[in-house]
Amino acid sequence: MNFWQLLLIGWGVVFIFMTILWYIGKRMNNYAIVDVGWTMALWLLVTVYALLADGLLIHKALIFSMVSFWAFRLGGYLLFTRILGGHGEDQRYTAFRKDYGDSVDRKFFTNIFQFQGALDVILSLPFLYACLNTSPQIEILEWAGLGFFLVGILGEATADRQLHDFKTKPENKGLNCEVGLWRYSRHPNYFFEFLVWVGFGLVGLASPNGYYGLIATVIMFILLRFISGVPMSEKYAIAKRPEVYSEYQRTTNAFVPWFKKG
Repeated sequence: MNFWQLLLIGWGVVFIFMTILWYIGKRMNNYAIVDVGWTMALWLLVTVYALLADGLLIHKALIFSMVSFWAFRLGGYLLFTRILGGHGEDQRYTAFRKDYGDSVDRKFFTNIFQFQGALDVILSLPFLYACLNTSPQIEILEWAGLGFFLVGILGEATADRQLHDFKTKPENKGLNCEVGLWRYSRHPNYFFEFLVWVGFGLVGLASPNGYYGLIATVIMFILLRFISGVPMSEKYAIAKRPEVYSEYQRTTNAFVPWFKKG
């Protein structure tokens, strides 16, 4: 199969998957399930590419293993903390319900679930290029990509655990998490997530025309740093604890971990 056929099939699979998730979210009255859905949709896409693309198995196995580990780790974390953890629907989606009014279900289907599904297809470009790679050996770019990926996964998992442990202690209510990695970055989880996508981009880059896959890395950086990641988290943090968070903003980098400012 050629590039465009694979992309179209992938989109069709994701459309069906997101439709099912939307229906589940509607029945649960909790659309935060889409946060788990967008990670698992990317896993579905790499699975489709690995099964149908004409690249060599060694490259397919590498990118499939990387995406699978990332998707199930992050998807599981989101599932157990946001969906099954009793936290209720995310503030973003609660706000959307007020904005959408009577058309809330239709808007969530198109503007949230299917939009994120279409975005996943674009984000999956490095996976597709990797699965089309016919080189007889693992290239140095792929080894470099695996290195970035492992650092990103380890850093993000560590940041998630540190934040979870901090929030579970009653004495920390109303305070910022400034322990471990959170002492050096206000959003270390987003920074290390970006490194994961640098890794995906480098693995795809080893394939002919794989530089187009770097679009996904750029998009993820923009989303994490300027749209749905840092800005949205900061908005809610400031609303909850304006004084302590303002001081945190003054002394601590927003994204890249670094030493505190005086």
